[in-house]
Amino acid sequence: MPSYAGGCHCGQVRLRIDLPRPIDRVVDCNCSICTKKGILHVAVEMDELVVLQGRDAIETYRFNTRVAEHNFCRRCGIHVYTRPRNRPDRLSVNARCLDDFHQIRSAVEIVPFDGDRHPKDQPSSSD
Repeated sequence: MPSYAGGCHCGQVRLRIDLPRPIDRVVDCNCSICTKKGILHVAVEMDELVVLQGRDAIETYRFNTRVAEHNFCRRCGIHVYTRPRNRPDRLSVNARCLDDFHQIRSAVEIVPFDGDRHPKDQPSSSD
């Protein structure tokens, strides 16, 4: 089982993801927050993310529908993981926070996601 360690910029928050297989894709979302932060997402199950240190340093930001939880280090401001609104039963780790990001990025498919026109933001046909 591959493990990947990482954390925020100042080192206060450290995490590890334990996955059943190597990371083979990351998601590049074009929504307003992901674009501004430059996040590349690695989807993980809840039990695959372990916060090793700094849980008390993690702050959560919510906006718009207030469903998604954007978790960042309150000291350095780096976004480390999210509970996305389209899959609130999972988490999304910021691949750029992983220690081996440069090796990971060179070996994965980058998959675009149109979060700018998120399906939950579109008017229903009955409107």
